[in-house]
Amino acid sequence: MHWIALQWSLEAQAEAGAAAAAADAMPTPEALGWWALRYTPHVCWLDEALMLEVSACERLWGGRSSLMRQLLNENPAPAAAALRGAQGATSLEALARLRLFVRDEKRPPEIPAGLPLDTLSAARGHLDALARLGCRSWGEVAALPRGGLSRRFGAELRAALDIAWGLRPESHAWLTLPDVFEQKLELPALAETAPELMWSANRLLSALQI
Repeated sequence: MHWIALQWSLEAQAEAGAAAAAADAMPTPEALGWWALRYTPHVCWLDEALMLEVSACERLWGGRSSLMRQLLNENPAPAAAALRGAQGATSLEALARLRLFVRDEKRPPEIPAGLPLDTLSAARGHLDALARLGCRSWGEVAALPRGGLSRRFGAELRAALDIAWGLRPESHAWLTLPDVFEQKLELPALAETAPELMWSANRLLSALQI
């Protein structure tokens, strides 16, 4: 298995007007998922990131590095909405590495054991308690007794660690293309003439073209 995690964010240096325009023109999460389905049939949203499982199709795109370059170069969002990406052997690893990249932190030498604990979604509600046990990385938590970890912190955290180490298969709700394009968009204001409808119409047309 090989995963790519993608996230869009407005450039911090963008002027206020450009940032607002980019936010208005940003494709919907649904449309971004449709765009990603061009590259692999295995696409899903996981927290803040769009996830692509590409192990079965990466050769069609010239390998992992080539595929990543194509994704970044063909960003469907406005130029002010930067597209960031990271890769990993599991969806959790790819997402954690993306979070490190967004924070401008170097990845640890050992993956996944050395990943900071706050990059694991299932651990975020238990960070203080785990820190009191001396656990600040995935590996330190994974080393705790299984039964005690599940009883104290719930089965979700133990399951996430098992997925990270390849001990449990991943399960995701894959996105699919609809048979017929249908999307609703609320008008930002009352529209009484055709030109006033064009902003919303253009957004729907952009989603259709993606």
